[in-house]
Parts: sequence; structure tokens; C-alpha cells
Amino acid sequence: MLRLAVIGLGRRASHMIKAIVEREPDLKIAGVSDPDPTYVRSVLDEVKIDHRAIEFFDHEDQLLERANAYDGLLIGTRCHLHTPMAIKFAGTGLPLFLEKPVAITDEQVHALYNAYCGQEDQVVVSFPLRVTPLFQAVHNIVQSGRLGTINQVQAINNVGYGGVYFGQWYRNYDEVGGLWLQKSTHDFDYINLLLNQTPHAITAVSARRIYSGDMPFDLKCSQCDRTAACMESPQNLKAREDGGGMPMDDHWCAFSKDIRNQDAGSAILIYNDGLHASYSQNFITRRGAHRRGAILTGYKATLEFDWPSNSITIHDHHTSRIDRISVKPTGGHEGGDDELVRGFVQLMRGERASGYADLRDGLFSAVMCLAARESALHRTFQAITPPWVPSEPSVPGADGENIPLPTAQYVGV
Repeated sequence: MLRLAVIGLGRRASHMIKAIVEREPDLKIAGVSDPDPTYVRSVLDEVKIDHRAIEFFDHEDQLLERANAYDGLLIGTRCHLHTPMAIKFAGTGLPLFLEKPVAITDEQVHALYNAYCGQEDQVVVSFPLRVTPLFQAVHNIVQSGRLGTINQVQAINNVGYGGVYFGQWYRNYDEVGGLWLQKSTHDFDYINLLLNQTPHAITAVSARRIYSGDMPFDLKCSQCDRTAACMESPQNLKAREDGGGMPMDDHWCAFSKDIRNQDAGSAILIYNDGLHASYSQNFITRRGAHRRGAILTGYKATLEFDWPSNSITIHDHHTSRIDRISVKPTGGHEGGDDELVRGFVQLMRGERASGYADLRDGLFSAVMCLAARESALHRTFQAITPPWVPSEPSVPGADGENIPLPTAQYVGV
């Protein structure tokens, strides 16, 4: 019998718990720390998990006192609490499932690294994309050499449900750290994995041209007289079936002033061998315009893959051959959540969970996202320096800012 403890049990955590219990009938949710146990019970009821035998705690310190009674820990709090909660339990040695982003500030990155230095592999970071059947198929093709030498990656994330980041709690910048950390953290991780290397610099831009306005930040849709005509109000979202169903009183105005999330952003990742990757995210697309995936261009062939359609297309460059591959996953996040569960259960059983993102992967992705955020804010190149690597040398830029000093020769730079 495996006994799991949970800190912060909302809808995402309940989904993962449901997947864990379905996979491991002998696993028991033994303890939950959450300031709102009534809400937790209602969420567990939604996913049909019996909570009568679960011990509920008002504070994580109470759960910490009983750490020896558990075989694993899942942290599903709001994002700004991921780091402090993980640090608090670092000394227990419990296998940890940590939601992304693992950290939302540079200070948190360094503190989390120091707390888990030497035990990073005891953490499974919630990066489901890298373990989806679609991505695994793409990764195998790339590793086989079918594409030849890759010289460019063009990645895209046109989010089909982007309004949630402006009308729900994700709009709280101090809690989530912005949309580089919320969305790009997944994409940067899979790009690095495909290329089997990590970038040393990044430049990025972002904008908010649609979700901008002069409405009060704390205005609820239930208090607004424009909801009938507003395409982002819960009633119209529900009518279109693209994210509705939320009560009017629980939805804020998506066009409020002081929202700091961008509704579009693009970045260029620079690797040491001259390879570069572009990445764009957009939160305005809807319905069939939803896209997430990438184009990889090699000398022998071009490969394009897309998660919403679970499809892969390969165009040979020197023959007329075109391969089209369809993948049919099951489970959340296009099958990635089921694989995350498999890895975490392995870890709780004392087995090595290889192929899953560990804490170093999570920290490196967070560092990339923070560098992109800084670059977009100041319009500069930013070095990507994880806490386990000394800072790279830099030279003054034309505007007085510093840019990374290249460690390799670049064509056209």
C-alpha cells in the first residue's frame, strides 16, 4: 500500500490523483493540506474519489510532522507556492510530484536548487508533453536520423482557451509569474529534448493588443452591464463551448486594466553550435485555429507535428515521399498525464523514473522562461544561466544593456 500526501488540492491536482488511483488501486490518498477542505471534498467528489478516510490539515506543517507516514508527496498549490512548499519538505526525502512552473522568480530558482541539490532525480516535474505518445514518436524519428542535420526549429502554441488567463485566477501575475512561465515552460522543455542540447541565450518580445482595456481590475462579470455583447463573458463562452460554464460571479473582466499577461509573445533560442529555434505563443486563437507543435527542418526532410490533431507529417527533400502519421492517445494532456503517473509511481516504489522531467529539467525551463520575460521587458538578449553553471561572460550592448558573449561563430550574427 502506497500512501500519498497532497499539498494544495484543486482541479489539476484532483485530475492527477484520479489518474494515480486508477493506475494503482493499492495507493491511498492519506493526507491533504489545504486551507479550504470543503472545496477539496467537492473537487474529490467530482472525480469520484472517496475522501472519508483522508486526514485533512489546515497547514502544511501539520502534514510535515507526519512525513514518515507517507511514500510520496504531490504539490498542486498556486504557482508562487510551488518553491516554498517543495523546500519545506526537501529534508524528508519523499519522492515529489511538483506542478509547473517549479519556480517563478530567480530567487526561487536558486533557493529550490540549493534545497534539492543532489536529489533532483527524486522529483517528477509535471511536463506531460515530453511523454505523450505523439512526442515520443517524433523524438524517435529525429533520433533515427531521418531528418538529417537539423538547422532550424519553428515552434508554435496558439492556445484555444486563452481567455482563462485573463478572466480567471491566472490573471494574478504575482501568483503565476506571467505566461512565459505558464505556457512556454512546457514548450521550451520539449524543444531542448528534441535537439538534445540546451540554449545559452534568448531574445523575446511580447504584446497585449486584444486583452487590454480600462475596466477595473477587480470587476466581476456579474457586476458588468456589457456581458451580453462581450465575447469573453461566461454566457457567451458557454454558448460557443470554448471555456464557458463558469459562474458569472467567479469570472473577472478579461479587459481589465493592470492585467500584466501578454496575449502574444515570440522568442528566439540560440544554441552553441549555431542552431536556433523560434517559438511563438498566442492566446487569441479559438476552435480549429488551435495549434501546438513544431516544424523541424533538416537537410534530408522536414517534419511537422501538432498535438491538437495528434498528427505528424514528414516531407522528404530529395524524393517525392510524404509520410503522414496519426497517433491516438488516451488520457489527459494527450496521454501525457498517464505517463507522468507511471513515472511518479515508479519513484514512490523506489525505482528509477527515467525519461521524465526531473527537477533540473524544471529549473532549466524556468530559467529560460524568466530570461524570456526579462528580454521582452527590456528588449535585450539574455543569457540563460542555470544555478549550477557560472554566469557567462557578457559585453555591453549598444543601449547600455549587456548581451551574452557568443561562445561559437554564428552565420549572419
